[in-house]
Parts: sequence; structure tokens; C-alpha cells
Amino acid sequence: MSIERRTGKSIFVVSLSLTLLQAGCATSPTGNSDYGATGPLTPAEQRMRQQSSQLDAKTSLQGCAAGAVAGALLGMLSDGKRSNNMMIGAAAGCAVGLAANAYVQSKRQQYQNDEQRIAAMTADVRAENARLSSLIETSEEVIAADRKRLAQVNAAYRSKAISAEQARRDLAGVKANRDQMQKTVNALKDKQSDWVEISNLERQTGTNTAQLDQEIGVLKKRISGLEQEVALMDKQINASPVAG
Repeated sequence: MSIERRTGKSIFVVSLSLTLLQAGCATSPTGNSDYGATGPLTPAEQRMRQQSSQLDAKTSLQGCAAGAVAGALLGMLSDGKRSNNMMIGAAAGCAVGLAANAYVQSKRQQYQNDEQRIAAMTADVRAENARLSSLIETSEEVIAADRKRLAQVNAAYRSKAISAEQARRDLAGVKANRDQMQKTVNALKDKQSDWVEISNLERQTGTNTAQLDQEIGVLKKRISGLEQEVALMDKQINASPVAG
């Protein structure tokens, strides 16, 4: 095969690899459906799911795309005749691109000055906190509505106004919201762990991470607050006479 044809094929495969990988790495656990477990979602429930999806995609997609580029090129360089090597390399790159170490190395290439690099990292965490604040406000709105719905379902069931089957159907929407929020909490705790690791990697080189650590502390506090709200919601759901 001529160099021109091989190069053209390589570029095509790299482009295809990135398209597929971006689609795969940017998956959302919630989707954008307007319907939930018991019918149409309320505006707050829709907003909560969209914000949760966006919160994850903001950093994950960027890291995935950058890692995929490096991985695909690595596969191409290792063997230009075999496109599957590039697909494998890109898939590996996607995973590596999400690692804390990859993020740190990327920032070190951008900012060799320690203070500028920590300031950039701190700005990234601050952006996470801003998005999380909006998500928490929406989640609290959903939780307040679910508590009222749960109390109404329990009261209707105890007064025999609705059957156990109907009560369980009505409770399904509350459970779906609880499950969604728990997934969000778990994802945020993983993100928090990544930031802690990032700070540790910088501190090991003697860099002053006080500014970064302070913003990570804000993130941790906000995640903890949401986690407590979800735990209380879970406790109230389990206390329902039709929770089983």
C-alpha cells in the first residue's frame, strides 16, 4: 500500500475512533428522557437529571477525548498497517485520560509555573463547585416535593384510600429520584477522590497546594451535604408501610 493511501486510511480510522469513543465516554446514566418510573418528570426532576449529566460530562468528556487522541496516535505509530491497533490504543487512551495523573501532566505542560498551575487547578474545582451548587438546589427542590408525595401516599394507604399496589406505584417515582441522587453522590465522591489525588501529586513535588485544598474542602462539604439529604430520604422511604 502506498504511503498516501496508508496515511489517508490512518486519518480516517483515527477520526472514526474519536467519534466512537467520544460517544461512548460521554454516556449519561440518566439520559434526557422526559419520562420517569411513573410517568412524565416534573421540571425540577428533568433539570436535576440534566444537571447531573452535565456535571459529569464537563470533565470526563474532555479527558476522554484527549486520551483517545494520544491512544489512537500511539496505535498508528506502533503499526501503521493495522487500524485495529489504533482502536485499541484509543480505547486505552480514553481510560488513561481520565486519570488524575494524566490531568496533572497536562496541566504541567500548560503551566510550568507552580503558582499559575495551582491557580488553574483551583479554578477547575471552583467551576465544579458552581455546577454542584446549582445541582444541590435542584435536588433539594425535588426532595421537598418527594417528601410531600411520600407523606400523601402513606396517608392514603393507611386510610385505605389506595391499595398497596397503587401505593407502591406512586412510591416508585420517589425511589427513582433517590436512586438518581445516590448515583450522583457516588460519582461526585469519585471526582472528589481524583482531586485529592491531584493535590497529593502536586504536593509530592513540593508545590504549595493550600489554595487548591481549600476549594477541594468546599467540594467535599457540598457532597457531604447532598449525601446526608439522600440518606434521610432513603430512611423515610424505608419507613413507608409499602416500602417492601
